[in-house]
Amino acid sequence: MSRSVPEGRLARAGVAGTTALRLGLNHLGHQIKRPFLADSSGQEARDSLDERNARLIFSALSQLRGTALKAAQMLCMEVDVLPPAWRRELEKSCYRVPPLNRVLVRKVLFDEFGQQPEALFAHFDADAFAAASLGQVHAGVLHDGRRVAVKIQYPGIAATIDSDMSMLRRIALGLPNARLAQSVLDDIHARLREEVDYRVEADNQRWFRARLPPSLVTVPEVHPERCATRVLTSCHASGLHFDEWLRTGPDQSARNRAAQGLYDLFILSALRLGRLHADPNPGNYLFAPDGALTLLDFGCVKDISPAFSATLPRILQGYLDDDSAAVFEAYRAIGMEHGADSERVYTEVMRPFGRWLLEPLRVDRFSFAVHTDYTARGMEVLHGLSRIRNLNRVADEFIYFDRTFYSLCKLFERLGAEVRMRHHWEPMLSPGGQV
Repeated sequence: MSRSVPEGRLARAGVAGTTALRLGLNHLGHQIKRPFLADSSGQEARDSLDERNARLIFSALSQLRGTALKAAQMLCMEVDVLPPAWRRELEKSCYRVPPLNRVLVRKVLFDEFGQQPEALFAHFDADAFAAASLGQVHAGVLHDGRRVAVKIQYPGIAATIDSDMSMLRRIALGLPNARLAQSVLDDIHARLREEVDYRVEADNQRWFRARLPPSLVTVPEVHPERCATRVLTSCHASGLHFDEWLRTGPDQSARNRAAQGLYDLFILSALRLGRLHADPNPGNYLFAPDGALTLLDFGCVKDISPAFSATLPRILQGYLDDDSAAVFEAYRAIGMEHGADSERVYTEVMRPFGRWLLEPLRVDRFSFAVHTDYTARGMEVLHGLSRIRNLNRVADEFIYFDRTFYSLCKLFERLGAEVRMRHHWEPMLSPGGQV
């Protein structure tokens, strides 16, 4: 059944408050029963609690949409801090939520274009076929016969970002590893301010379509005459979302092709084009049977400066040579000062990070089917980096670059793929480019 989105601050706060209360009651009930349960029964009760709480969270996110859905997408990338039940529910937010009321869909289109959908399109399906982070996607046909996907933003998103984030921080207190969840929400808050204008996203999409080779990835064509602040119309793209594609049982070559395409896209965008598609949640990709990729959702794009791109090989070279002075000098070149006690920081935190980072570069093909714990070990060293007290500033490009790399590696693990990474970096390293 279609739903309306609660737009008022009190209405939206009511959804969050009720959810937080029910999470607390569930936890209290579990705590009361726990002393009377055997070990095996206790684990079953914990799993049951996770399932109930995960469904509560997804139900609230489905009602709130917008900011809340973006939070869910980011949180489900942090797989190592969420129980499996939470991840399964939150991943639905990447492309599957209850649809918006048809009347509101028509209202958004009329408000933006001054015309009803029947005048704008030869055909417009009032029922959405997918959910985006800030809106939902409808199938349509232009008057010239071309099939399109029409993304329509949920009402009230721009006006409720600040209040929504305060509200979501309350809900996040009930999440496992709440401190990490809060830091993710801080990043989402800043990003959402940039994503509520779909005209900016349309420009980003056209930019990438003009520069990314079709042999690597498909970027759907934008139809600017049907784009506005809250509406983005693109050529209809075929393919399956990540989980749906995996359920078809793609063979190893298709899995490898998909993973290699994602990594090559990451390196090409960040180091050569200087712009990073920085939202690698599974709902932003479509997969063909053979692993060919289509890239969706260009709301979160991060510019990468030439200075940062030039510094990355220097950092890797420093780690390769185990040269702490070179590593810190490279970090200082992009404004990251580590303060006093640098040698202890290097030994305890930076060296383990460098070794983890270099591991896939030491072989021609890195198998994520063999190294199934790569990102779990990475999470440990990344947490170590976050605890450096004397770090005065972290370049925001590092935050986006590292998070995108880590999230892609999570996908590679789920694919069980082999990925070639070394060949991108060898020409930039010395001596002889050997890792």
